[in-house]
Amino acid sequence: MTDRLSAEEITLRYEARVISRDLSLSVPDRSFTVVVGPNACGKSTLLRALSRLLQPERGRVVLDGKAIHELPSREVARRLGLLPQSPIAPDGITVSDLVARGRFPHQSFLRQWSPADEAALARALHDTGTEDLADRPVAELSGGQRQRVWIAMALAQETPILLLDEPTTFLDIVHQVDLLELLARLNREGRTVVAVLHELNLAFRYATHLIAMREGQIVATGAPDQIVTPDLMRDVFDLPALVMPDPLTGRPMVVPHPRKTDQT
Repeated sequence: MTDRLSAEEITLRYEARVISRDLSLSVPDRSFTVVVGPNACGKSTLLRALSRLLQPERGRVVLDGKAIHELPSREVARRLGLLPQSPIAPDGITVSDLVARGRFPHQSFLRQWSPADEAALARALHDTGTEDLADRPVAELSGGQRQRVWIAMALAQETPILLLDEPTTFLDIVHQVDLLELLARLNREGRTVVAVLHELNLAFRYATHLIAMREGQIVATGAPDQIVTPDLMRDVFDLPALVMPDPLTGRPMVVPHPRKTDQT
């Protein structure tokens, strides 16, 4: 069997600028895949392509054996959920109403709001710790609260594949760990999770599969304990670093060498 989500020799561009060329990858089913790399290396662009927000100039993204752009939008939304960067909420919308929008792909003219939708909404609010915010306008929330609400909307969609672009943005360390523990639990329950993360040691702790990118290309893929080395840190981030076992998990942990500057 092939993996449900893959990219076949895709070229991605924004107007005149090519971001990635002839990029191929496969997301292992039921993996917690994390994409890492320096700023502006193409991580978010890749996620936009995988989620059908950006159509490749060449090549194709494949979902369940078919080109994703050939599938109906509602069908894609039932299989694949997305938390993009910097989403914008409609004016005046409450938290509960925003999270409920995650249920739209499951509804139709003949199937309106149901007990299953209500249960999914309640689970998403509970899992993200936003139950006490349900009646508040989204515009009144802090950045961290708002991020958790957007994550709740993605969870309410209840898709087998979940893509998240920098989901820990605006979250303090406690909520970062809580979120990654939640995603790890969903992954253990059978969900395929793909996330772009900047916090490397958290990425290495939770990922079952890692994609390391630089300048629009994939440098390495595989389990963190197989590919995270000082050479990888230097090749991807230009960062001299020690790599040692995390004392709590045994996963790779990176300790950067001090950066030399003119003042040191």
